[in-house]
Amino acid sequence: MSTAARGDQSGLPIHANARERTDGVSSLEESISEAMDERTVAQQLQQLVIDPLEIFSVDNSRLVGTASPTPMHGDTLARGSEPRATNTAPDATWDFLANAAQMFEQPAELSEITQTDVDRGFDMQGYWWGGRAMQRRMYMEYRRTSYPQYQGVSHDVRLVLQQARAVDPTSQFYKFRYAATGDQFRCKINHFQLRDLVWATSSYDVFYWHADGVHVWNPWQRQQKCIVGRREMPESFRLSALCVDGGTVVAGDYSGRYFVKSIWAENGASASGPLGDTSDIVNHVSPSCKSGRVSVAMNSGHVSVFDVHRATVIERSAFDWAVNCTAESTTGALACVVGDSTNGVLADPRQGYRTVAQLQGHSDYAFACAFSPDGNLVATGSQDTSMRVYDVRWPRSAASVLCGNIGAMRIVRFSACGRFLLAAEAADYVHVYETPSFERAQQIEFLGEVAGATFSPDANCVFVGISDAVHSDTLAEFTRIEDPAQ
Repeated sequence: MSTAARGDQSGLPIHANARERTDGVSSLEESISEAMDERTVAQQLQQLVIDPLEIFSVDNSRLVGTASPTPMHGDTLARGSEPRATNTAPDATWDFLANAAQMFEQPAELSEITQTDVDRGFDMQGYWWGGRAMQRRMYMEYRRTSYPQYQGVSHDVRLVLQQARAVDPTSQFYKFRYAATGDQFRCKINHFQLRDLVWATSSYDVFYWHADGVHVWNPWQRQQKCIVGRREMPESFRLSALCVDGGTVVAGDYSGRYFVKSIWAENGASASGPLGDTSDIVNHVSPSCKSGRVSVAMNSGHVSVFDVHRATVIERSAFDWAVNCTAESTTGALACVVGDSTNGVLADPRQGYRTVAQLQGHSDYAFACAFSPDGNLVATGSQDTSMRVYDVRWPRSAASVLCGNIGAMRIVRFSACGRFLLAAEAADYVHVYETPSFERAQQIEFLGEVAGATFSPDANCVFVGISDAVHSDTLAEFTRIEDPAQ
């Protein structure tokens, strides 16, 4: 974890966009010029470039418009009813961004969203955007150019983007099916750098960390419940990492402790205890190729192999930097270790995590890694806004460099079938790339912090958790589109 994660707040806040700000505005002008007079567009975009803070001010995690736009929909809509008409005259919607900001000061109009609702003009988080596509595009462009990004190692993001592969983001591999919003579906993020808080053991069992414990969501029955309450956990247990595998919940916290519980057995046994020093942090927990074991990444620079059945650390290996994430290949012959270093490591877990090769190329610390099912590819996600994919047979340099839109790549996952690679940015965007070419991708757009994203074990579903103080807390499900060409 970077220095900011340790509490000294020495991370460097910068704008997330690596391109010149005028580039993004230029493309935006082209997209809306047909809807407004060119002079009006120029005035709006000039205001956006010169000082976006004149349009928004942030106060207690709420976006507040400084203008006085037309009120947005405030009443809850009954399912099946039509949203009421809104005055779309230029005078009523002059300040597009401030109008969008006011929209998010109100609860989402729908608590359950289906594809039918999206077709009616709602987004996947229950907000009404019918007839306001231009407003949404401007709001998203504002977020892309102003989202705060923290650097552990100072670098120029533009240099990273110059290495990125050209990708067609318009492909559709998964279609939206259902989403639920509200406080009960909020995946609680305790640290901005530590995500990966959504896990799926089937298409019907999606686990996430909530303020009152670990919850499970069934999107088909549209039900959720708490399966591990906070009272079952050690006192003052502040979760920093979560893993659900083989019917067992494994969690780590900010005091170097673990909590383990069997979730399917009635009155399942649980255990807890220290993994390290009380000042240590459990940064990540990932399943091992050996049943009943997990790999634990520690902020102290250790990787611990933990036996969940015996609740015992059976092996511990040390690195020279804080370890933020680990992953094992399906055969157990290789492990990837990334952390507070611009270089990742390919290691042999059978020999005490002996270094086999260095994974070079990132410009900042990495927080995510994953192996493809065949073990030939390994992907790493970094705060430099890129995900790098390496062929483990020739790991000297990345085979592909894939960049996001808004900030750090916090989560990476391969599907069990090996055809897709999922990458989640810190906010707003989840990408599904087609392997092995990585020339086609599906871009899924939300509004808010991404707490977690994962495939179902059969790769037929993608689940995304959004946790945000301003935008709607959301759990969303996407289902696989049948592809005859597969």
